Amino acid sequence: MESRPEQQELNRTDAALALMIGQVARSANADAVICGTETGALFRKLVEHTEGLRMIAATPNIDTYETLVGYGFEAVRLSLRVANKYGQARHGVSTALNAGAISVGDLVVCAIGHDLCHGVGDLVLVTDVEANVSNVALSEMIKLTDGIRPSVLESALRLACKIGDVAQRGKRVGALFVLGDSENVLERSRQLVLNPFQGHGDQERMLTDPRIDEMLIELSKLDGAFIVRGDGLIRTAAAFLATSEVDVTVPVGLGARHVAAAAVTAQTEATAVVVSATDGFVRAFSGGELVLQMDPAVPLGPFWQPPA
Repeated sequence: MESRPEQQELNRTDAALALMIGQVARSANADAVICGTETGALFRKLVEHTEGLRMIAATPNIDTYETLVGYGFEAVRLSLRVANKYGQARHGVSTALNAGAISVGDLVVCAIGHDLCHGVGDLVLVTDVEANVSNVALSEMIKLTDGIRPSVLESALRLACKIGDVAQRGKRVGALFVLGDSENVLERSRQLVLNPFQGHGDQERMLTDPRIDEMLIELSKLDGAFIVRGDGLIRTAAAFLATSEVDVTVPVGLGARHVAAAAVTAQTEATAVVVSATDGFVRAFSGGELVLQMDPAVPLGPFWQPPA
């Protein structure tokens, strides 16, 4: 069950949405209600309107999580903010299952508030919990193009989280990985310094090889982007993305790396992964839009396991 993207939806209050969710949960005889929320406001309203139902808050916000747990509510911490509300719902159910908050075979109502997925409206769905939901594939979160292998995206996000962890410990280091459509990306770039990978064999420049992680973390201190082929071969590092004028919008507060990531993915079939030197958060762009945000401080756990 999904709310409709009309003006009425934009004016719906958390109280009205909570009342509707409670009615759905009781009608379905749900085992639990999982509420995806950024601020906790929707969850608190749900508690008021769902007496007798088991409530689980799912939030990526550490302050919201600690506040709700401090008040004695059941909550799980999400590792991802996903622009697609269906992907966010699947991630919420997966996280709750892996945390032991729900069990395979349960019938749950998952509610995603507009404060978590900005600009895309609310989502309320009823679903059985299946075993395979515990392994969320990255390809379900991001539409991969130009032959980008899921393992390459996973490796980029894994490495980005390592760099983000360094940034969150006070070191001002960021990174930009551009995956796929590398010929077109290279045509729109120029080298800031000599290509650090020039003359290296293919096996020494595969993003999917964790043995070169430390070298890549050091290279991330250089300005510019890593340009990576869809199969994981790193074509170059320290590349300036000379993207032409393109109309992209990034959330307020994000800087030049994020604008470059949005622009290059709007003009090519590439996917970009950015590490912010300011907050250490990892963000992914596709089609010129922000599609994923991760806090490296939150363990990913089974998220990295391939689907069965």
